[in-house]
Amino acid sequence: MKEFEFLSVFVSMIIALGISNILSSAMRLIRRRGRVRMHVTTLVWMAVLFLLQVLAWWVAFQRREWTNWTFFRFLLYLLMPILVSVPGYLLVPEMELELEPTYDLEREFNHNRRWFFALLAAMGAVSFVEFVVSSRGSKLGLSNVFPLVVIALCIGGFAIRAKWVQLLIALAFLVTLLCYIGLVFSQL
Repeated sequence: MKEFEFLSVFVSMIIALGISNILSSAMRLIRRRGRVRMHVTTLVWMAVLFLLQVLAWWVAFQRREWTNWTFFRFLLYLLMPILVSVPGYLLVPEMELELEPTYDLEREFNHNRRWFFALLAAMGAVSFVEFVVSSRGSKLGLSNVFPLVVIALCIGGFAIRAKWVQLLIALAFLVTLLCYIGLVFSQL
């Protein structure tokens, strides 16, 4: 077993747990739709997190050529799926949805909003640091600007609580992510 194969098992498990959480949360929301006050922004973020987790798995394949693994490099590699998966647990908590007679997704989003955006901003920062560490002075390109856009959107989401701004940020994030995937990752 090569180093990448060994290390990627752990990363794949984290991504699988994150995707499982998003999908099971979506199914719980559908099953309990009569008791849940839906929130469009939360639903958009669920879609974004699903795509980010698939993207994290897709990008992980590019690391198969790396031969000089260090513990620090592995931590950077490991942090990405963690920072993409954890925010999903802040959007739709498992137990509360099961136990409460009614549930308000907007209230939950606002309650966890700052943690949610802090984690996503950290994901952008780690992505940028990983680029700097692995590129050793390469020029900044389209694929490396995305983390900076993520950080900027997260700062806005962290700072501004207005409902329409939150929806606008979520939609901007989704559109930016889809453009990024289309332009940079259409092929392996």
